[in-house]
Amino acid sequence: QRLGLDYETLARDNPGIIVVEMPAYGLDGPESPYSALGPTMEMAAGMSAMIAYPGGKPTVTGPSYMDPTGGFNAAAAVLTALYARDRTGLGQHVEMAQVEAAMQFIGPELIAGQDPEPDGNRVAHAAPHNAYPARGDDAWIAIACESEPAWQALAARIDPALCADPRFTGLAARKRHEAALDALIGAWTAPQDKHVLAAELQALGIAAHAVMTAPDLAASVYLAHRGFFTELDHPAAGRHRHPGLPFHAEAAQGAQRIAAPCFGEGNDHVLRDILRLPEAEIARLKASGAFATEPLPGV
Repeated sequence: QRLGLDYETLARDNPGIIVVEMPAYGLDGPESPYSALGPTMEMAAGMSAMIAYPGGKPTVTGPSYMDPTGGFNAAAAVLTALYARDRTGLGQHVEMAQVEAAMQFIGPELIAGQDPEPDGNRVAHAAPHNAYPARGDDAWIAIACESEPAWQALAARIDPALCADPRFTGLAARKRHEAALDALIGAWTAPQDKHVLAAELQALGIAAHAVMTAPDLAASVYLAHRGFFTELDHPAAGRHRHPGLPFHAEAAQGAQRIAAPCFGEGNDHVLRDILRLPEAEIARLKASGAFATEPLPGV
């Protein structure tokens, strides 16, 4: 609004214009002036209170889900407004509060009538269901048994005597003794390689996978087989693999075509091919310091 780009000003000149504003907490109200980042919006939405170990402090998801969630909801709003404009000829002013968009992730919890108790990685329908230590620095393996046959297979792999242990026979019993179960499994996994053990358990029909670090993902045979990486050459950084999209579609295949540009690499393309400025004007702009191919000293 301070720049004269508010909807009311723009709509006077173009009644068909669509303006989407994406404030974190809305355009008015007591929270509207608050600063916002993905993690703070998770907290305001209420989901952070659900992410913790029992008795521990609330935390955030890490990947900041609110950033793409706001964009996806805004894109849906634009498409809806375009559809309406095709019918009426009129544009719209859309207010898309990102915290409200975030709340869709915890809709069932919001209407449940009671606050959920944070319980780490545990869930009501499976036991064990957790991440367990493995050999190495901050190495972990995720293991889940969602059926009795899966538990029996895991128990036989750990210690055949566990198969008949009454503390762990049936889901209800395992949930009652889940702390002891997690401690037992963690002691068994701790000295083992997370990748080797995960492969062994998968072969037995047990849901298990190494908790992946960034180097693990870069070296993933599975991701490479799925064509997730594209190798690109960069004039300064050399040849490297770049991650792709987590899905494939017949209609539109996203792909990386070129590596990230060097500093100022696109200056001439913008000035000559896009803006179509005469050479004298290009020379003047470059001499003025408005464009550069190297960062300014100290910047």
